[in-house]
This record gives sequence, structure tokens and C-alpha cells, in this order.
Amino acid sequence: MLIGEIARMANLSKDGVRHYEQLGLIASTPRAAGGRIYRDYDISVLAIIEQVRQAQQLGFPLKEIGPLLKAHAEAPRSKEETIDFLEARLVVIREKLAAIQAVESFICAKLDRYRAEVAGKDAPARRRG
Repeated sequence: MLIGEIARMANLSKDGVRHYEQLGLIASTPRAAGGRIYRDYDISVLAIIEQVRQAQQLGFPLKEIGPLLKAHAEAPRSKEETIDFLEARLVVIREKLAAIQAVESFICAKLDRYRAEVAGKDAPARRRG
């Protein structure tokens, strides 16, 4: 299949397909046709692209997904190992979530302080007497 077909079927841009290939997540076979070289993709890359998306949903960056896919292909995990893996990943995600919530709290506190200062400037000055 040509890159355009794979991209359309995977709901991914051609550049996205090329990026996955550059990272070694998927592969193509060069094919010559009429003096041009085309990338020919096997239909199985669609399953790999779906696995990549699932790993991204688990919070893995693309650079870490390649080794994960390779390890899974060499030795698929048991259900128990998968549970352990997902529980460990959940801990990481919750830590990231807590860090994001801390940033959110910091920003909200700053906003409240600045809004109070702005509101104080707009209030009429009190006379002391």
C-alpha cells in the first residue's frame, strides 16, 4: 500500500506516517515504478499504528514506544505482567497529574492575587479623617 492509503486508513497525515517510520516504529519497502521510488507499506502497519496510539494514551512519548513494541513482540506479557505494568504506569500518570494540579493551583493563586490588586486600584480611595 502506498503512503497515502496507509495515512488515510490510519487517520494520520503522510508526515505522521513518515515520522513513525523515521522513529523505527513502522517500516516500508522501497519499490521502483517508472523511475521513481515509492514506499510500499504492508497492511500490518495499521495494527502497529494502533498500538502506538494506545501507548501514547498511556502517556508514553514516541521515543519510548519503539522499545516497548520490540519487547512485546519478542516476549508477549502474561495478563499478570500486564496488570503489573499498567499499575506501575498508573502511578506515573497520577504523579504527573498531581504535578499539573500543583501548577494549576499556583496559577490560580497568582490570578486571584493580581485580580485583587487590580480591583483594589479601581475602588474609590477612602478618606482618612
